[in-house]
Amino acid sequence: ACELKSQTTTSGALAGVVIDQTNAVVPGADVEVEDLAKGTTQSTKTDTYGAYRFFFLPPGRYALRITHAGFRDQKRAVYVTLGPPVSVNLTLEIAQASTTVNVTDEAPLVQAENGDASATINQEQISEVPNPGNDLTYVVQTAPGVVMSTDTSINTLGHFSILGMPGTSYQYTNDGMNENENGNNQSMGGSLGLVLGQNQIQEATIVSTGYSGQFGGAAGGNINYITKSGSREFHGNAQYYWNGRVLNANDWFGKAFGNPRPFSIANQWAGSFGGPISKGKLFFFLDSEGLRLLIPQIYFVTIPSPEFEAATIANIDSKFGPTSASDAFYRRIFDLYDAAPAGNEVASGISPTDLGCAGFSLPNGLGVTIPCSRSFIKTRGRPSQDALTSGRVDWNLGNNDRAFSRIQGQHGLGAFASDAINPVFDADYDVSLWQGQLVETHTFGSTAASQFLVAGSDYYFAWKSRNPAQAFLAFPTVLNFWSTGTFASLGGGGIGAYGVDMKRYQLSEDLVKAKRGHKFGFGASLERTWWTVPPNTVNAVGQLNPQTLDAFYQGGFDSANSSVDFTSLTQSFTSQSSVLVSFLNYSLYGQDEWHARTNLTLSLGLRAEHYSTPFCATGCFARTAGPFDSISHDPAQPYNKAILLHQKHVFSTDKILWAPRFSFAWQPFGVSHNSVFRGGVGFFYNPLQDGLAESFYINAPIYNVYTVRRNNLTPNETTSLFKDAFASNAAFVSGFAAGETLESLGTNFTPPALNTSAAKMHAPQYQKWSLEWQQAFGAKTATSVGYFGHHGIHELVVNPSANAFGFGSFPAAPCSSPPVPPCTDARFAQVTQYSTNAVSNYHGLVFSLRRQFSGLGNGLIQFNYTYGQALDEVSNGGLFSFTGGSSVYPQDPNNLRGAYGPAEYDVRHSFNANYVWELPIKAAFRGHGPELLVNGWQISGTVFGRTGFPYTVFDRAMSGNLSQNNYFSSIYAVPTTHVGSEVSCGRNATIVNATQPCQPPQFLPDGSPNPTANFIQAECETGFNAGNLPGPSGPCGGPAVSFAQGRNRFREPAYFNTDFAIMKRTIIPGWEGAKLGIGFQFFNLLNHPNFGFPINESSDPYFGQIPYLEQPPTSILGANLGGDVSPRMIQLKAQIQF
Repeated sequence: ACELKSQTTTSGALAGVVIDQTNAVVPGADVEVEDLAKGTTQSTKTDTYGAYRFFFLPPGRYALRITHAGFRDQKRAVYVTLGPPVSVNLTLEIAQASTTVNVTDEAPLVQAENGDASATINQEQISEVPNPGNDLTYVVQTAPGVVMSTDTSINTLGHFSILGMPGTSYQYTNDGMNENENGNNQSMGGSLGLVLGQNQIQEATIVSTGYSGQFGGAAGGNINYITKSGSREFHGNAQYYWNGRVLNANDWFGKAFGNPRPFSIANQWAGSFGGPISKGKLFFFLDSEGLRLLIPQIYFVTIPSPEFEAATIANIDSKFGPTSASDAFYRRIFDLYDAAPAGNEVASGISPTDLGCAGFSLPNGLGVTIPCSRSFIKTRGRPSQDALTSGRVDWNLGNNDRAFSRIQGQHGLGAFASDAINPVFDADYDVSLWQGQLVETHTFGSTAASQFLVAGSDYYFAWKSRNPAQAFLAFPTVLNFWSTGTFASLGGGGIGAYGVDMKRYQLSEDLVKAKRGHKFGFGASLERTWWTVPPNTVNAVGQLNPQTLDAFYQGGFDSANSSVDFTSLTQSFTSQSSVLVSFLNYSLYGQDEWHARTNLTLSLGLRAEHYSTPFCATGCFARTAGPFDSISHDPAQPYNKAILLHQKHVFSTDKILWAPRFSFAWQPFGVSHNSVFRGGVGFFYNPLQDGLAESFYINAPIYNVYTVRRNNLTPNETTSLFKDAFASNAAFVSGFAAGETLESLGTNFTPPALNTSAAKMHAPQYQKWSLEWQQAFGAKTATSVGYFGHHGIHELVVNPSANAFGFGSFPAAPCSSPPVPPCTDARFAQVTQYSTNAVSNYHGLVFSLRRQFSGLGNGLIQFNYTYGQALDEVSNGGLFSFTGGSSVYPQDPNNLRGAYGPAEYDVRHSFNANYVWELPIKAAFRGHGPELLVNGWQISGTVFGRTGFPYTVFDRAMSGNLSQNNYFSSIYAVPTTHVGSEVSCGRNATIVNATQPCQPPQFLPDGSPNPTANFIQAECETGFNAGNLPGPSGPCGGPAVSFAQGRNRFREPAYFNTDFAIMKRTIIPGWEGAKLGIGFQFFNLLNHPNFGFPINESSDPYFGQIPYLEQPPTSILGANLGGDVSPRMIQLKAQIQF
C-alpha cells in the first residue's frame, strides 16, 4: 500500500533531506515508511533537492528505510507526532560489505520544516504522568510557556495561559473535530468540570504559534488530540482509581482552626479494548471512562446571633407590628438560619475577636460587647458522576484511501451548588454530549494527498434547582448581605434555570501538493452551530442586597441615612419564549513551504476566516437603534423608538479576517547537524464569544431587569421593593407597546437595565512573532531557547457603567428634556455596553530541555522555564476573570488607557517539568534479586512553580454606594501617597495569625483610622484616583489627595507544587504481554500550602489578610465544585494492560 500524507489536526508529517558524506544532496533515493502498528507501508523518492516528504501520517511509530544504488541502505526508527512535521535528515554512506545501516534510536524531534512553535505530549506522558482527575486539558500544563490558573472559582474562566494569551484563546480539537463550546470559547467539559477521555488519547500537540495556514480558530494556540486506534494485535487496559479521607492530609487552614479532615470518596475508572477486525484492512478501538464522587464542600458559615435576632424582631414589630408580613418574613429568615448549625457554633464573626457587626451597634451593647453573629464550620457532601463511552473504526480502503470514524457519548450530573444553610436550596449541573466524525484520506500518486472530515455534535448543559417548588416555599427570594463579614446568603440562587442545547456540524478539506522543492497546501472548513435556549428564569425570584446591617435591621432602609443604609432588589421578569440562534463560521487557507536551499525552508501562507454575527430567524433579539452614546437620551422620546424589537441580527462584524503569515527554518551548519534557527510573524484572531448573543435575546423589553432601592424588603409588606419592581415591570411592558415615555410611566417608576453594543464589533486580532534556536544533542536530548511576542488589538471591553453619572469622568446628572449634553439617559438604569477597543502586549523568553534516556532505566524528563511580561487593559477575553484578584470591568470606562497594566496572568518567572523513569533497581543490584521484586518499578511526576499573580485593591463599599448612580464597575482604592514597593507576604498574612499582612490594616484596634495605611478610608473617594485623608472631623475629613494605584499593582504569594506517582508492574503468568500495575499518585506531595490572594477590599475588616489556599484547576474531585483539593491527596491506582 502506498499512501502520501500531510499534517493536520488529525495527523502528522515526516520530512527531511538525504545527503552523502560530502554533504551533496542525493536525488532519486527510494524512501519507505512502515506503520509498525498496522503494518501498512508508504513510499516516495527524494526530489532533485534531495528532499522527501510524507503527508497526513497517523501519529505513531514507524520504520524509515532509504535505499539508493551505490550507497548502503539505511533503516531508522521514527516517531511521528501529531501536528508540525518531524524532520529526519539522513547521510548515506558508500556501499561496502555490509549494505544496511540500522539506527535503533528514534529520530530527534527537530522541527526544520517551518517556524511553528509547538510541543508534543506523547502517550507515555499522557498515561503515566499523574493527572488530577485525568482531565484532558491538564496535559497542556506541562508545555513550554504555560502558566497554570490556580485561583479557580465559579467566577473565573480558563485553566491556563500560554505566552501571555487569554485563558479563552485556544482551539481544542479531537481527531480534527472542534471541541470548543462557542459561548465562552472553552473546551466542552462534563458535569464535574472535567474533560474526560484521557484513556483514549494517543497523543496531544500544543501549537502555541502556528504560522502554517491550517492552524486557526483561536489566536492563543491549537490544542489537538488524536485518539488511539486498533492495530494488528489485540490490546487494551483496565484502570481503577480510588481516594478517600484516610489518604488525604488536612487543609492548612483546617488544621490551624482545629477542624477535622472532611469526608470524601472518589472512584474513577477507565477501560479500553482494540484490535483487528480484518487484518491489514479493518481495526476497532473501544473506550469507557467515568468518575463517581462524594465531594466534601467546607463552608465557614456566619449567621445571626440570638441577641441580634431578638433585637431585630423587636425593632420590626415596633415599626410594622407583631402580626405584620415583615414579622413573619423575618422570623422565617431566622428560623432557616437557626436550623443550620450542627451544635458547634461560636459567638463571633470570622475570628474570635470579630463581633460580626460590620460597624453596626445599638445602645444595649450589640456591636460593642455583644456579637451580632455566630459562626461555624459545615461540611457537606453530595454524590456526583460523569461517564463517557466511545468507539472508533479504522479502515484501509485500498492503496490510495484510508478512513476512520468515531462516535462518543457522555452524560453526568454534578453537585454544582450545595447550600450551607438548607439542602432544599441545592442545585445541580446537568451535562450530556454526543459527537461523531468521519475522516477520509486519499492520495494522488506520490506527490499529492487530501483529507476530508465531516463531524457533528450535540452538547447540552443546564444549571437548575433540585427542588424549585420546595425551595420557593422555603424562602421565596435570595438574601445576600453586601457588608463583608456579616451573614451567609440565604435562598435558592438556582431556583431559576439556565441551559443551552448546542448542535453543530463541521466539514473540512485539506489538500497538499509537492512540486520542485515546494509544498503547496490548501484547505477549507465550514462550521454551523445552533443554540436552542429555553426561557431564562434566573433571578425571577429576585436578589435582596442589604448594603449595611442597619438597613436589614430597619426592615429594608434607614430613613435617617438612606443614601448608605438601604437595600437593593434586583429582579428579572421575562416574556422570553424558547429561542433558536445560529452561528456560521468558515475559513480558507493557502500556503507554500519552499525549500529554498537544502538547509533553508521558507513558508508563506494566507488564511481567511469569517465568523457570522449571531442570527435568529424568528427575530428574537432586542437592541438599541444605535450605539448607546449615539442614540437620543431625551426622556421625552418613547421607549419603543430607542429599542428595536424583533431583530434577526445583533451587531455587525468583520466580514473577512485576513491572516497573512511568514515563517522560516534554517539549519546554519547544514542538514547533517541538529541545529535549527526558526521564527516567523503573522496575524491571528480570536472569535468573539458567541455568548454575547445572550445579552440581546434577554434584553429589555423581552427580559427586564430592575434594581429598586429604599423600601421595605419584605415581599408582602404594604409597600415593598418587590411590589415596586412588579409595578415598574407592568408599567414598562404596557407602556412600551403603547409608545409611552418615561414621564408618562409615573414618578414611582424604576427604569429597567439595558444591554447594547458598539456599531461594529471586531474580532480580537493578535500580531505575533517569534525567534527560536533549537539544538539536538544526538537522538535523545533537545534544547530550545525562544523569544515570543505579540500585540493585541480589538479586544473585548464590557462596560457595565455606560449610563453612570455623578462621579469622576461621568456626566453630572441624567438628561432632562430637551437634553443638554453631557448627561445620561434617565429612561434606563444600568446600561452594559460591549465594544472592542482594548489592547495588550507580551514579551517572553522560553527555555526548554527534553531528555530521553535508557542507560539507567528508560525514561524522559522535560523542563520549561519562562520569563515573561503580559500587559493589557482588559484580561481574559473580557467576560470572566482569570483570577479573583482583579476585575474585567474598567474602573473608568472613559479612560481605558488608565487600566493598562499587568494582565491577570502576568507572571515574571514560571517553570514546569514532568518526568517518567523506569527505575533500574535490577541494575543497581548488579543483576541480582528476584525478578518479581526488582523489575517493573516506575516513578513519574510534575513540578510547577511561579511568582505571584497580580491583584488590585478595591473599595467595594464605595462601588456599592455608586450603584445608585448606575455605576457597576469596581472603584480602585486611592493610595495615601505614592505607592511604594510591594511587601512580600505569606504564612504570616493569613487570617489565622496576621502578624505581617499583605497590606497594612485600615483601622487600629480601637477602630480609629490607621495613620500608616496605604489607602484612604473606604467611601472617601471623591473621584477616580482622588479622595480625602482622615481628619479631625472624621475618616474623610482630612486633606485631599490624588494618587493613582494603577491596575494590578500588587502580587500574591508565589506558587509551588509537585505531584508524584510510583507504580509496580508485574507480568501476569499465562497471559502473554499482560501486566498488572499497582501504585499510588501523590498530589501536592509535600503538602505545601500555597496561600492565595489577600482580601483586597479596603472596606473589609480583614483587608490584607489571606483567607484561603490556591489549588490546581482540575482535581480528583472535579473542577469548580467546591471540593478542597489544596492539601496532599493520595490516590490508589490499579491497572491491567495487555
